[in-house]
Amino acid sequence: MNFAKGTVKSSPYVGVFASTTDEICLIPHSILPKEHKQLETELDTKTLKVNLGGTSLLGVLARGIGKKIAITGIAEKQEINILEKEGLEIMVLEDYSSAGNLIAMNKNGGIVSPLIADKNVKKLETFFDIKFHKIGIAGLDVPGSCVTVTNKGFICHPNTSEEEFTKLEKIFKVKGMATTSNYGDLFVSNSVVANTKGVIAGANTSGIELGKIDEGLRGEE
Repeated sequence: MNFAKGTVKSSPYVGVFASTTDEICLIPHSILPKEHKQLETELDTKTLKVNLGGTSLLGVLARGIGKKIAITGIAEKQEINILEKEGLEIMVLEDYSSAGNLIAMNKNGGIVSPLIADKNVKKLETFFDIKFHKIGIAGLDVPGSCVTVTNKGFICHPNTSEEEFTKLEKIFKVKGMATTSNYGDLFVSNSVVANTKGVIAGANTSGIELGKIDEGLRGEE
């Protein structure tokens, strides 16, 4: 599995500005050429330049598996058209502005913020064909910010309780690791972009953090 430190838009908060699956990585138009190349190389996936809601906060506003992506309700029609022309299936979470902060999932299961209504949880389950569980992490209702998960492993907020950690392992059916990133960022999803083929951690991530992130996302490899 590829592993590197990097930036997006010169920011170490790579997970704020990019959202990836094993099939495609959504990136901002203003990404630097060297950053674009690194994402393509390390994640070994296609990339697509797009805005959502007129912004470049793609990691905050989108989360997906394969070619299925759930996006923010503030997305504009022309932005959705760009995604669909790329062959992606899109679900719009109409009532929520930060889909990426509220959802985390792999092919085995997903977690969703307690803030999301049951009717929308059912829509997510139908769309992604997996079971979603309402769960807070470390006393917070933004599990998508607190967890980065792939089909191989996951990392999570360092204050995740033992009970919550056990639930995550059971839901995702992979092993994980509690850690910070970017030299102390508790919200690991803001600072890490990962799929089963590669990981890019924010440029400020320490050596100790890198070891934990690598172990958590490498899983049983």
